[in-house]
Amino acid sequence: MNRRHFRAMAVAIGLSALTTLTFAEVDVEGYKFQDTETVLGQNLLLNGAATSSILSTRSTAVGFYLPKKQTTMEGAVAEKGVKRIQFYMLRDVSARDLSNAMLDRIRQNAQEEFAKNIIQTSQLGMVFGTRSKLLKGELVTIDYNPAKQSTEFAVNGAKMGDTIEGESFFPMMMKVWIGPKVRGSTRDGLLGAVAK
Repeated sequence: MNRRHFRAMAVAIGLSALTTLTFAEVDVEGYKFQDTETVLGQNLLLNGAATSSILSTRSTAVGFYLPKKQTTMEGAVAEKGVKRIQFYMLRDVSARDLSNAMLDRIRQNAQEEFAKNIIQTSQLGMVFGTRSKLLKGELVTIDYNPAKQSTEFAVNGAKMGDTIEGESFFPMMMKVWIGPKVRGSTRDGLLGAVAK
């Protein structure tokens, strides 16, 4: 075998090895968040992941996926393009309790957006009203579509409730987990610090 063929084979083997590499992932309480997710045809980056005590005890393992990484609440909320909030249930929770906890967090952390999204916020309760409870291990995704300025909820990949319209609704939802009155370790984890 001459040197040229040897080099060609080495390059081919190297490329083959690269294509079989798996994406890095972050583990939060045993739940895996891939380093990237494809949402509405867009490749998004895991901005961060953490546990959330939205119902006073650790209830969800949550991750934010954005077009590019952000380290501040202001930057994450203002980021343009497709976005995703993804969380796994760490325990069984009443859907009504989860919805009410989200509404409380919105009132505490996003008063300005809340005032502009009264109709959309009432729709949030109806989205979760389609289920009696969310079970441990279930995956909830909240996706923002900038082309339609709309937000969709899904559980285990199946759409839940109606699409919610409005550009300012999704940033308000983000503040449920990264708003100023959210536990520091949750906010820091989602904004790129070590997951806690």
